[in-house]
Amino acid sequence: MDQEFITCRICSRPLSDPCYLECLHDFCKQCIKDDLTQNLSTKLSAYACPVCKQLTETKNTTPEKWAEQLPASDFVGALTEVHKLKNEDVMCTPCKRKSKTTTGSKWCRTCHEALCSSCIDVHASLKTTMKHSMMDLHEVKLSGTKSLIFGPNCMKHDQQSLRSFCEDHNELICSLCIGEKHKQCKQIRTVDEEVKARNYELQEVSSKSANQLQIVQKALKSSLSSLTDVETTRSNLSDKIKSVRKRVDEILTKCEKKSLEELERIETDHRGKLEQDVDKLESLNEESSHTNQLLEQVKNYGSNAHILQCLQQVRERSNKNSTAFEEYREVKELPKVTFVINRQLDGLMRTLTSLGDFSIGENGIGSTESKQSKTPDNQDEQKPVNSERRFKRAENVLSVRTPSDENACVISGILSLPNLDWLFCDKGNRKLKLYNDKFRMKTEHILEQPPYDITLLGDQIVAVTIPDEMKISIFKILAGINLQEEIRTKDRCYGISYSSSESKFVVTCPFGSPASLRLLSRNGEELMVLIPEEDHQSLFLRPLYVRFDNSGNSILVSDSQRNRVTSITRSVYRRFHYTHANLRSPRGLALDSEGGFLVAGWGSDTVHRVDAGGRCKQEVLSRHDGVISPQAVALSYDQTAFVLSLDESSCRSDFVLLFSL
Repeated sequence: MDQEFITCRICSRPLSDPCYLECLHDFCKQCIKDDLTQNLSTKLSAYACPVCKQLTETKNTTPEKWAEQLPASDFVGALTEVHKLKNEDVMCTPCKRKSKTTTGSKWCRTCHEALCSSCIDVHASLKTTMKHSMMDLHEVKLSGTKSLIFGPNCMKHDQQSLRSFCEDHNELICSLCIGEKHKQCKQIRTVDEEVKARNYELQEVSSKSANQLQIVQKALKSSLSSLTDVETTRSNLSDKIKSVRKRVDEILTKCEKKSLEELERIETDHRGKLEQDVDKLESLNEESSHTNQLLEQVKNYGSNAHILQCLQQVRERSNKNSTAFEEYREVKELPKVTFVINRQLDGLMRTLTSLGDFSIGENGIGSTESKQSKTPDNQDEQKPVNSERRFKRAENVLSVRTPSDENACVISGILSLPNLDWLFCDKGNRKLKLYNDKFRMKTEHILEQPPYDITLLGDQIVAVTIPDEMKISIFKILAGINLQEEIRTKDRCYGISYSSSESKFVVTCPFGSPASLRLLSRNGEELMVLIPEEDHQSLFLRPLYVRFDNSGNSILVSDSQRNRVTSITRSVYRRFHYTHANLRSPRGLALDSEGGFLVAGWGSDTVHRVDAGGRCKQEVLSRHDGVISPQAVALSYDQTAFVLSLDESSCRSDFVLLFSL
């Protein structure tokens, strides 16, 4: 017998009162209760198996009630009991109920209890138990496990073995059940007859189960091997990337050396000429100073003969030096030296966004079967989109960095105002930044904690989420950015959208347990917590950005972990999932006037345009357009352009990209 099979995977002890989950893993009932009570809320919709993480529906009841409703593991319980009988010193069960410790000597095969000598006498004297079959415990230890296994008892008629099977009701029954509920049933067989009749089905299920195990083990082995391959690939490609960088560094170092040598030559040439001029001018300065002094002294103290003599000397010297003095009549200015960057290098620095692209095979690393394209109901990956673009390459790459910024900008929220000004949430510097329609900065507002997303409430009134402070701040945009009020939230909120027709907010809580959406009134009252499920699993894992549609009846949510955008109604009815082979880790969302939307694929370096029904219209931007790790996206208020921000991992988060429609 495999002892691990009868060991609880929670407490690591032999199973006691075992029950099983939908995945068929067995646990002690008390262990399940304790695990639910300690780790989960009092109301839950599903419980994840501690071993395989498969979910078992809990029907929103309390942990204690739900655990009591779990089905008993009859076979595993019997196997555990027999293992104890064969391998341990068993205490008398009736004495144990009386808090006594007496070693058992026999085992009742009907009651499934160990009995001491005193209790054996009582057992044999009672009318209800006197005919029970008894077995010496020493004999039990020597017997085979299969001969000792006892069958399950009827839940309705205690101590009655389930020896029959009703095909009409497809259930095991006891002899008393036959006379009560199953009087009219035509298809009742003994358990032995039913097993014999279903022998082929048993073989078929066993074969299917063994085949499934083989498939899983093969795939697991392949995946584990692929994990090693991933590390090896990462190491090899990392070396290749570093070699590219090394080659670039070598080229730049060579160019740098050449430019510095040229600069040194220019400096030496200019210095030599200037030093010659300085020496000559210092000589002329000394001569001129002495000549002036001589003339002054002669005029003051010399005789006329001295004056005529000196005049003749000075005139001759002046005539001799006239050419030199004329040379320096106008002050010479040294030619200004500037450095103009190589045009090719300048263009490269403006457009270079990566050292290269990664190519991933169709099956991916460690894949055991090829991917198949599916399209029904917009739930699966859609076919490649039309390569024709409606959007131009970025007309402007605009800096959003201001002189007072201490860190790299990280623009996580963008909003176009009715007057066509642009408002940015810079979580890298804890600021709100206001720019006009020409992208000239108007003002900025410093916050205590980083903002994340932003939404329009009314004319020049905006709401901003501050996740770390668990609040939403309301600002009025006039000449400056003026705080109007603050709304406290029950969890850290990130994405935000406001429906003016419904006067309601919807916010995302991606790091809650579980992740959720929350509907709030205009004054911040929590109206509803949305934790939708699909196939007994949470619909959202990491909902980051959210947008009400134009009617306010539907909600768009980008889920960066499930790699999709989901549209749901406020009654948690799912309208569609938008997924695509070229969309990974979606983040920012922007709604257009037709009900469609733009979505930024942070993990795929793409921007997709999707219609109101969740169908892909086109991949409007990709890495070849200079898009690396796109974060937030917003359409201008007049729907003539859109702005895209880049995450800090792009190394270009100080800039936003402007595209016209």
